[in-house]
Amino acid sequence: MALLSLLLAGFVLPSTVRRSDAGQSSAEPEAGSSSRPSKTPARTDPTLREYADRLGFHIGTIMQMKIFDDPNYQAVLGREFNVFVSFVFQRAVETMPGQFNFLGMDRDVQFARQHQMKLFGASLIYRAGAVAAPWLAPRRGGDWGRSKEQYDSIMKEWIQTVVRHGGDTYYCWEVVNEPLSNPNQPWEAVFGRDEYIARAFHYAREANASVALELNETFGQGGIDRAKAGEFFDLVQRLKSRGVPIDVVGTEMHLEAQQLRPTYLDELRYFLSRARAAGVQVYITEMDVYQGPPGAFPDPMGRQREIYHDVLATCLADSNCKGLTVWGVSDIRSWLQAKVMNPHPDAKPLLFDEQYQKKPAYFGLLQAFQERLTGDDAGGAK
Repeated sequence: MALLSLLLAGFVLPSTVRRSDAGQSSAEPEAGSSSRPSKTPARTDPTLREYADRLGFHIGTIMQMKIFDDPNYQAVLGREFNVFVSFVFQRAVETMPGQFNFLGMDRDVQFARQHQMKLFGASLIYRAGAVAAPWLAPRRGGDWGRSKEQYDSIMKEWIQTVVRHGGDTYYCWEVVNEPLSNPNQPWEAVFGRDEYIARAFHYAREANASVALELNETFGQGGIDRAKAGEFFDLVQRLKSRGVPIDVVGTEMHLEAQQLRPTYLDELRYFLSRARAAGVQVYITEMDVYQGPPGAFPDPMGRQREIYHDVLATCLADSNCKGLTVWGVSDIRSWLQAKVMNPHPDAKPLLFDEQYQKKPAYFGLLQAFQERLTGDDAGGAK
């Protein structure tokens, strides 16, 4: 749902942007260190990316296409994150059968290489109207208009062409998104759920054996619904028993503070334990935290910081949890403000405010990284 709403949302760029120094060390020379300030090296504050790199962890965000040319956005993207989500939607890339437009992918690859980043490709298979090409729509009610063999050929060409074009700059592909939440037509209607997922993963593996392949799902705004997680891992284990090459599972975490269950961290631990038992790694793929309606909390940004910290700390405590992606950079542009269902115009769910200043949420993630590194340096659990 986040992908579709993000595409439909409209946003306004800030007219002015100022550098934040909130919660940061001074970059001024230390008093008395030198009579020639020009020779005193400026101190730089630690970044999320620096800590994540030390841990071999993926800290990511999304490539927000409509503000890509904003230099402030680019600066934060390249400085704070080591990966970003590159949206590769069939409706935009394969506008007609067999006709591919790689301008967006090539732009993302160029930016990633310039900033020593990796790309997470999303999504190869997702529902009609969001990702699937319009020309795949049914011609008549109940009739998808092509034979099963034709749809198989279309799927194979689509997946293998883009995966090969992305090469190894794309470290992971979200092969199928939200199979339990959406029928993902026409594929489910033509092949059935298990079969279309199996074909998609096999075609992606054939195209590039070195990239990770991920199956993603959403589990609610109050935490991770255990019943749905159980259904999801039943699907994963069923597919893996057939030899389907699922390397990674993703859990979205579009959390809303006023809905959050007291057990939400235990639910995340349950998800992590099920993933380990299934033999797959975990990415937290889409995280943001709605701070709640006015008056819900005496310190909404403090509560938001706590949630971000606790989710990342829980992830880092499990060596099988390999990454966390925040669903946006600045509060100036969040899908929650204009999503299709139940929008939150007052949402400020991200790490940076409208002026690209670091929020308490940012320092919550930074603290979780610092704690993990301190624990590791002291011989803590890996």
